[in-house]
Amino acid sequence: MKKDFRLVLLGVICSIIFYSFLIFIMDFPKIQEQLLNFKIEYLPIILSLIFTGMFVNFFRWHLLVKNLGFNVPIKNNLVTYLSTLALAMTPGRAGDLFKSEILKKRHNIPRIKTVPLVLIERYYDVLGAVIAATVGIWYFQPAMYVMGVVSIFIFLAFLVFSSKNLFKKIISKLQKIKFTRKFFESLLDSYDVLHSSTRGKISIISTILSIIHWLLISLAVYFILLAYNIKSIGILEIIPIYLSSVVIGAVSFLPGGVGVTEGSLAGFLNLFIDDMSIAVSLSIIIRIFTLWVSVLVGFVFLKFVSDVFYGKHNDNTNTE
Repeated sequence: MKKDFRLVLLGVICSIIFYSFLIFIMDFPKIQEQLLNFKIEYLPIILSLIFTGMFVNFFRWHLLVKNLGFNVPIKNNLVTYLSTLALAMTPGRAGDLFKSEILKKRHNIPRIKTVPLVLIERYYDVLGAVIAATVGIWYFQPAMYVMGVVSIFIFLAFLVFSSKNLFKKIISKLQKIKFTRKFFESLLDSYDVLHSSTRGKISIISTILSIIHWLLISLAVYFILLAYNIKSIGILEIIPIYLSSVVIGAVSFLPGGVGVTEGSLAGFLNLFIDDMSIAVSLSIIIRIFTLWVSVLVGFVFLKFVSDVFYGKHNDNTNTE
């Protein structure tokens, strides 16, 4: 876990360097002026939407754990979920695996049961983003291509979760690759968890919650634009614009999608805003609200699980 913490710090440092570089190569006075023009009256609305979206995702996580037959107290599970938001800056959000570590140490829930839920969360994140983007996809045609390609991978993932033999063959091959071994070594015997978490009532509820989450965050992005008096982009346009950039960043597997998400978002915004400096400054502000606010919340809650994070908790139980 200390390694994860170092990765987070590295991700934060790289992000600061990246943002500083963007500001340096762009028109700094114009970016500075743009950032200072934020209408503070929109802040409560934006933060309310961000935090509501955060808790919608937590509720999905809580239901996924409960679906496996584990009744973790909602308060404890909330602390578990919020604390791992600090680890969003790990590659492919591998830091989310820390949730499994906490549940093992605090509630003696086998890691083999909860590690697959991290993959399931990513599955529903992408599925929810694709479906939510269809609300305004006709208003932003590039989203059709992005979501079309991603839909193929979602369908393939569903097929893999539907076939135990196919699942084990793919995981076995991925375990042989050094780069992907650490991400998939715990999944070989987790097919039943993946299968049960993507079927029936839990699948429908998780998908709906994912859609609600992305619509709330997209609405927050819309209000961020309004706070900067950007009215040339409507809500039906901002939904596919924002979600396309998020999906592109997610498939990059970079920590938090930093660089890729901001770059694609700035490029998409520039199609509606005829000033790249303004588009870049807006993409940075949007990411501060939609990514860094949750990371900050995660750091606040890390103190409640510091015993697990720093290995101070005595664990006398079996690993699996």
